[in-house]
Amino acid sequence: MLTINDRYTSALPCSPAKLGSYDNLLFFDIETTGLSARTSQLYLIGCLCIRGSDFFFHQWFAEAPADEVLLLDAFQDYLAGLSGTCLLLHFNGNGFDLPYLRQKYEKFQKPFPLEQMDSLDLYRLIRPYKKVLGLPSLRQKAIEDYLNITRTDPYDGGQLIQVYADYLEDRAEEKLSALLAHNDEDVRNMPKLLAILRLDDYTKADYRLSSCELHEAAGLAGEKRQELLVLLESPLPLPRPISLRTDSGLYLTARDTRISLAVPLTCLCLKHYFPNPKDYFYLPQEDRAVHKSVGIYVDKEYRARATKDNCYIKREGLFLPCPPDMEREKEESAVFCQDRRDKDFYLEWSDSGRAFLTEEFWNRFIHALWKNR
Repeated sequence: MLTINDRYTSALPCSPAKLGSYDNLLFFDIETTGLSARTSQLYLIGCLCIRGSDFFFHQWFAEAPADEVLLLDAFQDYLAGLSGTCLLLHFNGNGFDLPYLRQKYEKFQKPFPLEQMDSLDLYRLIRPYKKVLGLPSLRQKAIEDYLNITRTDPYDGGQLIQVYADYLEDRAEEKLSALLAHNDEDVRNMPKLLAILRLDDYTKADYRLSSCELHEAAGLAGEKRQELLVLLESPLPLPRPISLRTDSGLYLTARDTRISLAVPLTCLCLKHYFPNPKDYFYLPQEDRAVHKSVGIYVDKEYRARATKDNCYIKREGLFLPCPPDMEREKEESAVFCQDRRDKDFYLEWSDSGRAFLTEEFWNRFIHALWKNR
C-alpha cells in the first residue's frame, strides 16, 4: 500500500460556521474498478481534513488487489485518530461512496467507521441550482467549470479503470501519477465547491428596488406589447452571471449585485375563484358566480349551487404573471388564473394593482422565482 500525506494552509470560500460547529471538516472520495462493491475493487481513498486554516491531505493507494483491506484499515485508523467533532463532506457520496464503503467493511467483517458521523453531500446541496445556473450536468467537473475551478486531470473515473488495470501489469510511473492526480483534484477541489453556498445566501437576500418602469416592446411577430422593466440591487455579489426565462415570457438576468427583470403584461381572459362556494350561486347562462345575498333574487331555474370548480368571475384585461407558490399578501387576494388547479397565478394590471408593486412585492416575486427554479 502506498500512503501520501501533504499539509498546507488555505481558506474556504465561505465561513465554516455555515456548515455548523465542527472541529474538523473531512472531504473524501474513493476510486474503484466498478460500481458494485461485490464485484469490483477499491483501489484508492483520498481525504482532506480541514482544521481552521490548516489543510491535511491524505491518500491510500492499493499497489495490489490484496491491499484493499489495508486501505480500509488505514482509513479506519485515521478516522479514529481525529480529535473533536467532524463533518464528513463528499460529492454524491450518498449515492455511491458511502454505500460502497459500507459493503466493503462488511465484507471483511469490520465496523463501518462513518456510521455515526454527520455528513453533507455536496451533490445534493448543488442539485437544486442546476437549472438556474444553466449547468449542462451535475458532474463535479461541470460545477468546477461554472465556478472557474481549473484542473489538469483529463480523465474520468470510468476511464481510469483500465489505467489501473494496466498499472498492475507494468507498474508504469505515469499511470500511477494519473491515478493519484484524478483523486487528488477531486478531493482538493471539493472545498472550492462550497462557493455555491454564496448563491444560497444570494437567493435569500433582501433586495433593494432601484426602478420599476412600464415599457413598450415589440413581440416576435412585430406586435406591440407592454412589459415591466424592474431593476433590483442585491447586498451580495454573484460568483457568476445567471439568466432565466420562464414559460410566461418573463426574463431575468443577474450579474454581480444587479438583478434585471422583464415581466410581460399579457392580455387574457382569466378567472378569480371565490372561497367558500357554499356562500355563492352559479349562474350558468352568465358563466359566473354571485354571492347568495344577490343570487337569492335570481329565479331558481337560472341558478345552481356553486362548486369549487365554478365559483368564479371572469375578467378580461392586462395581467401580471406571478411565480408559482409566491407568498401572497391579503391585499392581493383578488388573484386570477386559468383554472383553480393551476399553480401559476396573475394579478390584474389596474390602478389599484400597481400600488402593490413595492420593494417588498418584488422581493417576494424574486424569492419565488429562485424557489421554483
